[in-house]
Amino acid sequence: MRYWLGRVLESIPVLIGISLITFAIFSLAPGDPTSMLVDPTMVSDEQRAAISESLGLNDPLPTQYLRMMSGLVTGELTSFRSKRPTIDIVRDALPVTALIGGLSLFVGLLVGVPLGTIAARYPRSWADRLISMTLTASMAIPSYLAGLALVLLFANKWRIFPATGLAPVGMSGFVWPDSIRYIVLPVTVGAIGTAAIFARYLRDSMIRTLQEDYVRTARAKGLREQRVLGGHVMRNALIPVLGLLNAFIPGIIGGSVLIETLFGIPGLGRVAINAAITNDYPVVLTCVMGVAALTIATNLLVDALYIVIDPRIRIK
Repeated sequence: MRYWLGRVLESIPVLIGISLITFAIFSLAPGDPTSMLVDPTMVSDEQRAAISESLGLNDPLPTQYLRMMSGLVTGELTSFRSKRPTIDIVRDALPVTALIGGLSLFVGLLVGVPLGTIAARYPRSWADRLISMTLTASMAIPSYLAGLALVLLFANKWRIFPATGLAPVGMSGFVWPDSIRYIVLPVTVGAIGTAAIFARYLRDSMIRTLQEDYVRTARAKGLREQRVLGGHVMRNALIPVLGLLNAFIPGIIGGSVLIETLFGIPGLGRVAINAAITNDYPVVLTCVMGVAALTIATNLLVDALYIVIDPRIRIK
């Protein structure tokens, strides 16, 4: 308990540092938030100054930072444009991003684990070469290009799946089961790279594990190959692969900007990019801090899973 409490306390200065960097970036960035709220040609300089004063933009930067962070902690920080609490904006958009990202991760694992296992089980065979070539091509194709190709084929040409949106016209949010057809293409785009990376890492890890002495001992004892792979090889090979989750979680959310923009999905990525374009600093700060907190929580979860998968690992 002392170890986990220490890990949680260590995350506090990390979050503070991320918030300072984020605040410094949009404070030094060009552009005036008031120009996005009103037409500069329709208001006088005095009116624009009054709007800046109402938003607190005329205060010293340390004062602005402390006011934003205190408002974020208490839930009272509001958007410059909509005047809604930023926590509510992120809370409304996060489930959509979590749904698309979670399904992409699940499908990527569902495809990547069998491919990596087959490639490791038969190294240097035609199956290993074919899988390796396919995975390399999948990682080399940019996500936006894969998304455009899927839209062109399955939406425009064959009209199998919708190209944009999350639900039929007249509906909002995820509506079961009508929204299933709308998320097939976004999930596929997100799963392509995930499956390729997982399969590559798992293949290399399993090949190393298959050469261990305890694997040869298990086979010499007469255990079935399925028992050797499932009980001895897979659990040990998954240990380095688990570390990928630390990179995949923020990567999936970062990639959601592209996917949600391409497919017109109202998720966190689209909210963040729109807020950045319109200089809506409170919304940007809330999105960044939410992703940072989620990343830190993922790190703690991965450390806990290490102990579950391999009991030999102990906290030191």
